[in-house]
Amino acid sequence: MLRFHRGLLPPTIILTSARTTIRSEVLSHILNEVLNKVLNKVLNKVLNKVRNNQRIILAIVPVILLAMATGCSTTVTDGEPSPTPGLAPTADSVRDLLRLAEQSSGQAAASARLEAAQLAMEQGDARASRQILGLVDIAALDHHQVGDFLTLSARIAINAGEATAALSYLNDPRLSALAMTRERQTTLGLLRAEAYRVNRSYVASARERIYLDGLLDGVEQRQNHDEIFKTLLEVPARSLADQAEKAITADLRGWLSLAAMTRRYQDDPLRQLDELGKWKRAWPNHPAASRLPQSLTLLSKTVSERPERIALLLPFRGPAGAIGRSIRDGFLTAYYQHATSITVDIYDTASGDIVSLVRQAQAAGADLIIGPLQKENVTLLAGMSLETPVLALNRTLDGSTNANLYQFGLAPEDEIYQISSQVAAEQRVNALVIYPDSEWGNRNFEVFRNDWETRGGNVVDSEAFSDQRDYSDLVKSLFNVDASEQRALDLRRIIGTRFEFTPRRRQDIDFVLLLANPVQARGINPALERFYADDVPVYGTSHIHEYGEAWINAIDLNRIRFCDIPWKLTEGDPTQEIVQANWAQSRGQLAPFFALGVDAHRLYPRLQQLKELRDERIFGATGILQVNAFNVIERKLMWAQFKDGKPIASPVVF
Repeated sequence: MLRFHRGLLPPTIILTSARTTIRSEVLSHILNEVLNKVLNKVLNKVLNKVRNNQRIILAIVPVILLAMATGCSTTVTDGEPSPTPGLAPTADSVRDLLRLAEQSSGQAAASARLEAAQLAMEQGDARASRQILGLVDIAALDHHQVGDFLTLSARIAINAGEATAALSYLNDPRLSALAMTRERQTTLGLLRAEAYRVNRSYVASARERIYLDGLLDGVEQRQNHDEIFKTLLEVPARSLADQAEKAITADLRGWLSLAAMTRRYQDDPLRQLDELGKWKRAWPNHPAASRLPQSLTLLSKTVSERPERIALLLPFRGPAGAIGRSIRDGFLTAYYQHATSITVDIYDTASGDIVSLVRQAQAAGADLIIGPLQKENVTLLAGMSLETPVLALNRTLDGSTNANLYQFGLAPEDEIYQISSQVAAEQRVNALVIYPDSEWGNRNFEVFRNDWETRGGNVVDSEAFSDQRDYSDLVKSLFNVDASEQRALDLRRIIGTRFEFTPRRRQDIDFVLLLANPVQARGINPALERFYADDVPVYGTSHIHEYGEAWINAIDLNRIRFCDIPWKLTEGDPTQEIVQANWAQSRGQLAPFFALGVDAHRLYPRLQQLKELRDERIFGATGILQVNAFNVIERKLMWAQFKDGKPIASPVVF
């Protein structure tokens, strides 16, 4: 039975008919060669004995004729081939198939290489699959195999993030000319949907899945509905309603309106449940009405089981007091925006030890505890037997976990991992890292180096710096420009003649990771351009972006790419507008903590839902939020790039 998960069919589904075709042809080639050798030996024996015994001739001729007939009958027809009964494939590995291809020619060689490329892709080696596919003589393939060639090419392109190339393969007339069986239609439709998704054409991706929905049933259809819904939720909330009005088909319009409703009321599960009922009454015959996406089927459970009494444990005095108050004000703004009956008890963690406060909150009847903030307190709770679920606003010091402890914070490591992932997707390898000689700088450099080398990357050079006015010597040394200048001076001294000379920088750097604050970056970035590295991409963390900074101060940050929270890069969030209208600090350095408080309110009623559905997400002010297997809230941040002194948010891969 056809089964698929998350965008692409498993390789075995896509490749089954292709591998049968290829192995039949390979067997045909081998069988013909074997039969020819047998016939030659038999004929030689016949000729040696023909004069002595005519009865041998009479006995052997029928055998020869039968063998010749069998050899001739091994030619594969243009129809869908079926394997020869009783014969097993002779090549089960990529290496065997490539060796067989070298020993063959024409269609047999091309077929063996195509199968080797498909097998490499099945085994998860996309790079080898692409290399092998490049050796296939497509002109030697029959039209069914050409279809398999184009399908595999599309899969490889999608894997590499090359959406345009993938769609080109999938739209090739030679592919559409093939007989469209249910399996082929489904395979190509899912590949096309995945290509559009990689291209961030989310509505087009969902439309492809809607087209093939009628070909599916049972579990397949439910999975498809989850993917349609998840894909449409990627569309910005304000665009969904507009897209619904423009949709040509009723099915697409219904899906878009369902996604628009979900995004609009994601902060209020009770209102969302009420609006879902209205949607179902308006769309009683829509495919999603009979098979709702899984997250919406859990909505009534989410509402009925949400906490009724919450304890908020934060520091309001001392060194972390300003941060604690910012989180509290963000949380309470979101709380008062929705007419809820929950009770919120607020505790100042600066006035007592965390264990006593947790027990006090439990005794008061808390269904959920939000906080604490300090890492050492979170670590202490991780080692306790927690009767009440805790949504901590930081992570443990030692990575320890607890089944009843959710860890949610603004960990810098999240940004480092996202930078590594982004740069790896761009297929860059060699990194140059410039970082401050501080606890923050050294820690984040080590996190990046370990993660980058795990991904197969290479840190070719690095340098820690101290705050200074001029970073020219630092950059010149890192890029070997000073060595280039010294060679020119030595040459002038030797030949005794002045000549024009343009220094050269080292050529083994694919990108620069600049860990710095805005002031430091304003000194380093212009030096990179001045010393011939203006064509090398520069990446930074949110540390480089000062919220609300005047464009004239940020002009020297031009071209730096960085990731940051949506709160600092987008507008239009109603809760954010209320917060910013009442607290000026929410536009400055404390902005991430106001956003953290808002997201804590968005998360708390959905923790169990996020835990049960690993793909479920909250589109929050601090990023797109998911719960992993260890109850850690993972954040996916937004990307932006400085242009003309302004951070320009970018929804696409650079």
